[in-house]
Amino acid sequence: MNVQRESDGKGSMWSAEKLAGLTDRVTRLRRRWRTRQLIGRSSDGDSAHRLNALEARIEHLGAQLEGLQDAVHRRAVLEDEKIAELRRRTEPDRLARALSKDARKRGL
Repeated sequence: MNVQRESDGKGSMWSAEKLAGLTDRVTRLRRRWRTRQLIGRSSDGDSAHRLNALEARIEHLGAQLEGLQDAVHRRAVLEDEKIAELRRRTEPDRLARALSKDARKRGL
């Protein structure tokens, strides 16, 4: 399944596999960071600041990913509804009635 990014209007495509891969990588990075923080590897103040900035960025990316997933779900539901309506409108008996009504209206 491909997901078109709506936010930038560039029309680039994200596959579900790429999104899943991104989520996995972000999760792994966060776990590594938390492990390092618990072990105390980062005693340098600058490193701690950089790690805090990285965690904030990862949180932001996670929120964006959730928003993207919500947008994809809404779009999929909307497309499913449109397809269902088209199928309903093109059922043979309904189509025949619509053509007959149109023919009567035009006087054919």
